Amino acid sequence: MPHKNNSIALIDVPLFRGLTASERALVETTLRVKCLEKGDFLFTEGNPCERIFIVKSGRVKIFRTASSGREQILEILEPGHTCACNPGSATWTCVTNAQAMTDCEVWLFSRDSYIKLVNSNSSMMHALNKLFADRLCHFSSLIADVSLNEVKKRLIKFLLDMSDEDQIDLKKQTILPVNFTREEIAQRLGTARETVVRHLYQLKKAKLIDIKPHQIIIRDTEGLRKLLA
Repeated sequence: MPHKNNSIALIDVPLFRGLTASERALVETTLRVKCLEKGDFLFTEGNPCERIFIVKSGRVKIFRTASSGREQILEILEPGHTCACNPGSATWTCVTNAQAMTDCEVWLFSRDSYIKLVNSNSSMMHALNKLFADRLCHFSSLIADVSLNEVKKRLIKFLLDMSDEDQIDLKKQTILPVNFTREEIAQRLGTARETVVRHLYQLKKAKLIDIKPHQIIIRDTEGLRKLLA
């Protein structure tokens, strides 16, 4: 069953924050809730884009697969995030895959309803433009990381970014609950699992981090930052 503890309400979805209560109520009548199990696909590369989805609970990964079979995770969508990349073209096809990383719930929004709402509401159009701009910045940063930075630096940046988003401070150490497997971290960094494991243990040996079951403890944040210089 989907995780209910991180489920959000429609009012918390950034795409809909500019709508009035009556407009949100109208949107709600056009949405359909779908439950997914871990591993289920929402869409795959090359298929027509007939709907968008919004994550209600759980996590969904957006990724592409190389000819070698290796996956490159482009985004991890959390509650409130959306795949809304389709500007409304009836001939638009998916260029990525979307797969549930956990049991989750999503709202499904048909393309026709989506186009009608965007075209009739300037607040949603502005929110969509911001979404596109943020996504462009994210992908530009991802391309720079993968093409210009060595794996060790990409891993350190990943850990520091995680510490900014989700951390527990204990005796001046940052404890990160690890919601990703080593394989998922590798897919996100565009490398092999064995490479991620090797660099994690190198950082542990240098006493910059510690590794516990389902946790990574950052022992020396400044030391990690110096390695990015």
